[in-house]
Amino acid sequence: MIEILVVDDDRQHTRVAEECLTQNYNATVTVVEDGDDALRILSREDYHPHLVLLELGNHGAPGQYLLRKIRRRKPKLPVVVWSASRNTEDVLQSYAEGANMYAEKPADLEQLRTTVHNIAQLWIKPFTSVKAAGAR
Repeated sequence: MIEILVVDDDRQHTRVAEECLTQNYNATVTVVEDGDDALRILSREDYHPHLVLLELGNHGAPGQYLLRKIRRRKPKLPVVVWSASRNTEDVLQSYAEGANMYAEKPADLEQLRTTVHNIAQLWIKPFTSVKAAGAR
């Protein structure tokens, strides 16, 4: 089973992401609303997500700080920053801190669903394909 950590304090957005990922990709999704909770869950020995979806503007630890901490603790863990910010500095800083991808998070929920689906095609689909091939 694919495990995804979503770090975002917008409940509508996390609900859309969780629906899309569980229904379409059979993923287990853990949602936390702030960076401090994300760091706590990522430090657990029994928790090994395949992907983190990180909103920059969360409560608690700022997104860039959290990204830096994740990179230090789990350098191979893919992190997709998704944010409503179109600020070039945010994008560049995210990549400088080690983001694997920066996705603009649209306000429209249907467009958001499409964004989540596109992220999943890039970051989750390969995991499921490898698992299916290994099961043969």
